[in-house]
Amino acid sequence: MSSQHADPQLNVRPPADVTEQAKRLLEERGREVRGFVVACLTAFNADPDTFLTQLDEHWPPVKPRGRPPKARPEEPVDQRGGTAPRSG
Repeated sequence: MSSQHADPQLNVRPPADVTEQAKRLLEERGREVRGFVVACLTAFNADPDTFLTQLDEHWPPVKPRGRPPKARPEEPVDQRGGTAPRSG
């Protein structure tokens, strides 16, 4: 079943404190988050290099995608405190 929405959904999960502060600051200025995101994407499309330069100091670190790697079981330790050979 296809979506009845004209525009595709965009899902992001910014940190809660960043979102709440932005909502408050935008509301104080008579704006809302959806309009802000659309305005940012429009400004980026108009002049990507200039727009990104303005964001450089605010850019978040890359977040790993997907499931976290499985933790390896700890190395077995023999009676003397050394590492025992793994079986298998």
